[in-house]
Amino acid sequence: MDWLRFGNPEYLHLLWAVPPLIFLFLFGLRQKQNGLLRFHSNVDPTHLKHHRIQAGLLLLSYLCVTLAIARPQWGAKSESVAERLDVIIALDISTSMLAEDEKTVRRLDHAKAFIFSLLDELEGDRIGLLYFAEASFVVCPLTSDTVTLREFLEAITAETLAHSGTRIRNAIETAIDRLIPDQNRTTITSDFGGQKVLILFSDGEDHGREAVEAAKTATQRGVHIYCVGVGSPVRSVPIPLPGDTGTETTPYKRDANGQLVLTALDETRLQEIAKVGDGNYYHATAGITQLATDLARLEKQKFRIRADGDYQERFQWFVAAALILLICEVLHFTLLFRKPRR
Repeated sequence: MDWLRFGNPEYLHLLWAVPPLIFLFLFGLRQKQNGLLRFHSNVDPTHLKHHRIQAGLLLLSYLCVTLAIARPQWGAKSESVAERLDVIIALDISTSMLAEDEKTVRRLDHAKAFIFSLLDELEGDRIGLLYFAEASFVVCPLTSDTVTLREFLEAITAETLAHSGTRIRNAIETAIDRLIPDQNRTTITSDFGGQKVLILFSDGEDHGREAVEAAKTATQRGVHIYCVGVGSPVRSVPIPLPGDTGTETTPYKRDANGQLVLTALDETRLQEIAKVGDGNYYHATAGITQLATDLARLEKQKFRIRADGDYQERFQWFVAAALILLICEVLHFTLLFRKPRR
């Protein structure tokens, strides 16, 4: 029977005890009847009928308990439907993110504060976290657990940065690889294709030239790219060397000729990537209101989430039936042997 199965089918062997029990009950009842006839010329059939009812109730309760232990299962479990976006947040962790465009406020800290606020707006969506500089790597795959994401963000500090150079193309390609295959998981069925999103947090400095081409590829594969610029586009500032913060004289990055290396926000590059990526560009100082509004306009993907297994547990019905039968047997026994009042 395809519609019925048992979670513990080995306990069904206990049902072999039912025929012997029936035989014992009938044999005992016959012996009792013969014993009564030795002392009485006639036996009240109602009395024997009550004993048959008791025996039947006990047998049925045994049958129900056995079936309950075997865990009968039938009927498809209900499936829940959820709507959400799949969002990869890519954070630039190159040394230029140590620069302070505002006094005592590093670009990295500014970007992290923005992301913390954004996580509140993306409640219910799946979010992944990616760090990139010359190379890129996923530190947290797509998840609805924002607590874990916040812990990863807290862990990245100015003292841990040691990555020079930035290649935005690598970040885009890594994000695509994470966003696209994820829709093929066997436990989740997609009713229709919603939007997938990559949000880049960077100062726009890119030592590669292929970021725009990578953004075009992302768009063709259904990924929207939004860029958040961190830093000042009008003022260049020096880059503190990582690991030397907190000293009285902060050393700054210099080129081969000993000249200070200055950095400024390259909004033009980020705007171009966002435009090609069918997204939008925002400056970090503008807050998250517009970005959250634009993300809310995207068509969210519907997922039918199957429960584990195809059947529902039904043992509760048999436990309840066994309890009712036992209660009926006790009440019947009490009524049978209750002495009439005089």
